[in-house]
Amino acid sequence: MSDARLTSLDDELTIVFPGTWVMIPLHDDEAAARRIRRLVAERVGRADRLARVRHTAKSELERLVALANDSSAFALAMSLEILPGVPFPASLVLSREEWPTAPAAEEQADAHLARCFPDHDALDLSLGPARRRSTVRQTTYEEQSAPELVADYRFVAPGGERLIHARVNAPTATAPELYLELFDAMIDSITFRAPLATPAAGR
Repeated sequence: MSDARLTSLDDELTIVFPGTWVMIPLHDDEAAARRIRRLVAERVGRADRLARVRHTAKSELERLVALANDSSAFALAMSLEILPGVPFPASLVLSREEWPTAPAAEEQADAHLARCFPDHDALDLSLGPARRRSTVRQTTYEEQSAPELVADYRFVAPGGERLIHARVNAPTATAPELYLELFDAMIDSITFRAPLATPAAGR
């Protein structure tokens, strides 16, 4: 792994991305369309023979943006390379969620997470307790079938009133266990930004 970068997502948290990732604007259709056109042109190329590949890539990116916009997502990131010249297709969507149930009296965050998501794996990350559910499914791309890893992470947002939901999709995940280790480390790198100080009255 090389060229990891600390990236600010929204005004709430930062994350270290392994390799090269690009942010896709959400809730701004024109900005998202411009970013997608530029990204597809740069990554696929402009040759006529690649028109079908460009169309497929553009359609998939537009689908991801539409799904994110229809949710409470605040960040969408796309992976380009894990190492220079080594493609690594993956996406990360971060959303804010309400707790499925209210906490019981004196209930700690890890116990509340376990009660709300009993079928998820428990993780002890730098940011605190988290729950993870992962699945591998077969997905068809350009008439070829390949395994796709989908991993959902949930952890407590500052203040404890809401959750952060991180969903990672990795098409063509030929080694799901290794991919999952990488994504665990990526989520573990998340740090919450300190809230801005409230200005004193009269300032």
